[in-house]
Amino acid sequence: MVGYLYGQTDTQIITASTMEENVASARVLEKNGFIRTALAVDEDWGYDQPTIADKWFC
Repeated sequence: MVGYLYGQTDTQIITASTMEENVASARVLEKNGFIRTALAVDEDWGYDQPTIADKWFC
């Protein structure tokens, strides 16, 4: 998907978020070239309380 977005569209940056305890999702992003840019950021994922998430970009 990353290759397609950068090669076949005008996408300039891809971002992702993972819950900080979700090591498996973080590993998938790392394997696909994403770099973690922020740790433990509050995000609104629609729950009663903010979700603590790590931010990624590729």
